[in-house]
Amino acid sequence: MKDSPAEKRIHQALYYERLVDDHCACILCPRGCVIAPGSFGHCGARANAGGTLVLPYYGLISSIAIDPVEKKPLRMFLPGSLTYSVGFWHCTMDCPFCQNWEIAHPDKVERRYLEPAQLVAMALTSGCPSISFTYSEPCLHIEYLIEAMTLARSAGLKTILVTNGNLRPEPAASVLPLTDATNVDLKTWIPDRYGKILGGDIKAVKAFIALAYRLCHVEVTSLLVPGVLDTPDQIEKIARFLAGISRTIPLHITPYHEAYLWDKRPLGAAESARIAEPAFALIDHVYYQPPWLH
Repeated sequence: MKDSPAEKRIHQALYYERLVDDHCACILCPRGCVIAPGSFGHCGARANAGGTLVLPYYGLISSIAIDPVEKKPLRMFLPGSLTYSVGFWHCTMDCPFCQNWEIAHPDKVERRYLEPAQLVAMALTSGCPSISFTYSEPCLHIEYLIEAMTLARSAGLKTILVTNGNLRPEPAASVLPLTDATNVDLKTWIPDRYGKILGGDIKAVKAFIALAYRLCHVEVTSLLVPGVLDTPDQIEKIARFLAGISRTIPLHITPYHEAYLWDKRPLGAAESARIAEPAFALIDHVYYQPPWLH
């Protein structure tokens, strides 16, 4: 185990099945970890306590900040406003270039505990019109999200979810109806890279985006990473997929920089522009960020 459980409040998880010998099968993300008693799943955030899947880090907050909503990034939802941004711990994926790796793959979890009602009260006091669940992978803490989003909406706050979308259909269908806007990372178009390099499932992410379009405002981000997403053909296929849902889905194409375990040299300005170019003919709203503006 990566850290000892939070003493304040340990919650039973949703989305799991009990197996023989007190093992649990987590059915939150496509990985489907089978977890032995006393062990964590691959994510490090969901644990088996005697045959029951629990959330040892429920309500533990890694980060709080007030950000421009454009930083999420969202360009067509409450533009020009600020959003009360909240992060948790751990992640459902293993992106080796993660820019928030300190909280996505922590060696130690800090014990800043907030009940959902406390968090919503703080967001209201900030004066921001929305609350964003962001920074690490918020859907890994879906039980907390459901509580907090329900309270936030009742209090008049808009809810924003910044996610990798690597979620199974049932939990996705639980959190998205409580979401007013989401930005989803679509990290590559090559299934093998999604699985072997990133630890995700492109089919799950595509299904999440399609469902999000039906249930809330959705924007998509694709990060240009050498060895992951680095060709015009990939961007064209991503844009065609989005256009097949709706040409109006905004696509953010952003530059990568070296972080965590990935030290590959970033793509140059001319190459990045060439890779991004096919999207402009297929999507109505393309927000391309050149490397020199990163």
